[in-house]
Amino acid sequence: MVKAIDIISKLAPNAKPQYREAFSDAHNLLDKYGINTPLRLCHFLAQAFHETGNLTILVESGRYSAKALAKMWDGGNWHKYFANRDACLAMADKCAVDGGEALFNLVYQRKELGNDKPGDGWKYRGRGIMQTTGKWSYTRYAKRFGVDFVGAPDLICSGEHALKPALAEWEDGHLNAAADANDIEVITKRINGGLVGLADRKAQFARIWAFAIKRQAIEETVEFKVQARLKALGYAYVEPDGDVGVNTRTAILDYRAKHGLPVVPTISQDLLDSLGVA
Repeated sequence: MVKAIDIISKLAPNAKPQYREAFSDAHNLLDKYGINTPLRLCHFLAQAFHETGNLTILVESGRYSAKALAKMWDGGNWHKYFANRDACLAMADKCAVDGGEALFNLVYQRKELGNDKPGDGWKYRGRGIMQTTGKWSYTRYAKRFGVDFVGAPDLICSGEHALKPALAEWEDGHLNAAADANDIEVITKRINGGLVGLADRKAQFARIWAFAIKRQAIEETVEFKVQARLKALGYAYVEPDGDVGVNTRTAILDYRAKHGLPVVPTISQDLLDSLGVA
């Protein structure tokens, strides 16, 4: 199966280092949570890409412009927090100064989020791969994983811990089953609480799926398998991609010379037998 880090390297090249670290050796952890098919992985990454701007956002930004606030008001998201549309748009001036602290302390200061103390709305704003929001969620994951997300909220987007809350949210929402049914609306409803950004989430899934399926086909080729085997044997300059370029041909020459095979830069049955590639 195609690896998450390969998808990220290709489709999210500007991903934050913390996210790249989290996904760099994530196979066993993803497998533990049942994300072990291309369809499940692509749906998981589609949600993550949307929530984090292609893995470039660690912490939710509150620097809303008047235009962005107008969109939130017109979408009906924040009617209960402001007296009218003009009052909502006026918050843009504060956002420019404090980065959204006053805004989040207004719209996220809610009991259902567990934000029961002054400043909790800002302190426990969205973070990490699925933009975990609210002290209740931070507390739940802190207890689940034995990590002090409550006292040190930024741990939730660290390379060491970023995947844990995201995968727990995925598991608790039974989203592998939804992914198997290719039901992106149910997945979005669980992650977002609504269907905000559904069009982008669908677009993200489409491009990730297209790459993953193509990549999966490449991984099944003899060329890819030879490259992967050579890299595993220490030929670090070989990058498995199915394209037998100069680095691969050089490695083949070196391998053949070392193992007493005819020294030609080609893949043939003698090389496959020696490498144990079927």
